[in-house]
Amino acid sequence: MYFDHGAYYFVPKEGKKTHLGRNYGEAITKYVALVQPVIGRQRLSAVMDDYVKEKIPTKKPRTRDDYLDAIRRLRPIFGEMWPEDVEPKHIYQYLRLRGAPVRANREIAVLSNVMQQAIEMGLVNINPCRQVRRNRESPRVREVLDPEVVAFILHCPEWLKAYIELKMLTGLRQGDMLRLGLFNIRDDGLFVETGKRGKRLLFQWTPALRCAVDTCRGLRRKPSESRLFPITASGLKSAWARAMNKYEGDGFAENDLRAKVASEAIDLGLDATSMLGHSSDAVTRRHYIRGTRKVSPLK
Repeated sequence: MYFDHGAYYFVPKEGKKTHLGRNYGEAITKYVALVQPVIGRQRLSAVMDDYVKEKIPTKKPRTRDDYLDAIRRLRPIFGEMWPEDVEPKHIYQYLRLRGAPVRANREIAVLSNVMQQAIEMGLVNINPCRQVRRNRESPRVREVLDPEVVAFILHCPEWLKAYIELKMLTGLRQGDMLRLGLFNIRDDGLFVETGKRGKRLLFQWTPALRCAVDTCRGLRRKPSESRLFPITASGLKSAWARAMNKYEGDGFAENDLRAKVASEAIDLGLDATSMLGHSSDAVTRRHYIRGTRKVSPLK
């Protein structure tokens, strides 16, 4: 509040100044009425900062990286908005214009977490993200055939060949594969506690699994190295891309091999849901069963 030419004025950082009158007491009353609603307000960028500081460290490493990337994309769009000004229409616009429907869904899920953070901070009472229907997602249908895997492996370095062979036997997620170490190898099998759901899996020894694990152990660069695949997720991604560039067939993703394992497990009469560490058959069948089902015609 400023006194100028015999009158009091409220001069905000943004917007026009407001005449409060010549009487000091009346000016103070008007000033409090104008300022009180904005005391304690924080822009969404500040809420994002608090979320990164308080909540992100509790996430798994892969999830942490994904959330930080989402916030990096959300900040230029929503960062300067007041939390109470974010409406469903803004979120729908983001979903339409993002250009990557699935990624947009993931990013709005993170924005929903940030809005929940704003609720916990007492800045808003409603999370507008919960009123929004996300982009429709179609399950991936790419079915990788055995000849394709054989042809692709020819272009892979030895460690990536061993990685693929072990993944084809276990169907483990990429994060769980990269965390495998000597401590997972037990007398009764290959023990894994999955990172996403915390499922405890014991892959009992078979000649093929024993051979694959021994191969991975033999390829370690340093005998003191405890991990079977001492490489980061980004390093694996780069190696996969280099090999795929040399491969002349239709491309497929690393995660498509997990779906291939699930489909083959079903064909063999095995429990694919337990093998993949899922909580329900519905998740397995919707996202991972892609193989062609073999059926008998009517007689």
